[in-house]
Amino acid sequence: MTDVQITLIRVLQDQAAWLAAPMLFFSFLGQPEFFLLVVALLYWCSNPRLGLRLGLLMGISSGLSVALKIAFHLPRPYWVSPEVRALASHPSFGLPSGHAQGAVTFWGLLAADARRRWFSLFVVALVLLIGASRIFLGVHFPVDIIAGFAFGLAVLIGFLALEEPVGRRIAALPISRQILLAFAGSIVLALISFAAFAAIGDWQIPASWAAGAIQQSGQPINPLDPGGAVTAAGFFFGFAAGAAAAWPRQESICITGKWSDYLLRYILGIIVAGMIWFGLGLLVPPEPVLAAYILQYLRAAAAAAWVSYGAPVVFARVYPAGRA
Repeated sequence: MTDVQITLIRVLQDQAAWLAAPMLFFSFLGQPEFFLLVVALLYWCSNPRLGLRLGLLMGISSGLSVALKIAFHLPRPYWVSPEVRALASHPSFGLPSGHAQGAVTFWGLLAADARRRWFSLFVVALVLLIGASRIFLGVHFPVDIIAGFAFGLAVLIGFLALEEPVGRRIAALPISRQILLAFAGSIVLALISFAAFAAIGDWQIPASWAAGAIQQSGQPINPLDPGGAVTAAGFFFGFAAGAAAAWPRQESICITGKWSDYLLRYILGIIVAGMIWFGLGLLVPPEPVLAAYILQYLRAAAAAAWVSYGAPVVFARVYPAGRA
């Protein structure tokens, strides 16, 4: 089975080399960074409720994806085959594809919210192209993509089924309790990944995988690093806690104005988010120690809280009139 999949990837790369640039573009549309850009745009400038839903869903999906990768602990194609060119590189395990899972949850929620047949068809085509791009780039086997689609669909269906009853109960709680629940939820997300680590025990990465990854991409792999789980948990806590604090004043989250005002606020908001992310990143020790993981959690939480709380508060003070 693996040989057949490797042959498919090699044929795609050899016979359609001109697709490299388009596939990199479609792959970007499944990146967490792209999702965050869209979440911020919706939350600050257009539809705060949809932005909130997307932010929470992506935090949950990312945390579960990390745990699933650890539980299956399977390689990427370019780790195990010198015939596959690494047109991109990733240090984490391959199954399920985080891009495929994220694309189904993110774009699927947008389609569910829009309820337009043409947009749903567009989303299906886009999700398939994002999945195909990961195969073409040599970073996923087809089975990784299929698994990502399946897990993503399960997460999306679960979210859509539970968001209204759970959200209604949480909204009735005091803000302090909501923030405490956000923290508890982030800990649960992290513990799921740590449970996956415990399940694989003392399993070690085959030396051939590490050597193959270096040979094909020049980049080392570190799929047993818990940093991804910690970051996903921190993002969920920061975004959910910030939204809990901001939502009672939701009339000031999205402020009306000229398109130039929207653009300026968006650019400044993204710049500050980047400064928080990269600035706090300078404090994270390179060694895999407890302090490093705590700082990774706090960095992700701070950047996410800026998006869901800090930026809207600043925008409301700068633009005190004309609320949406």
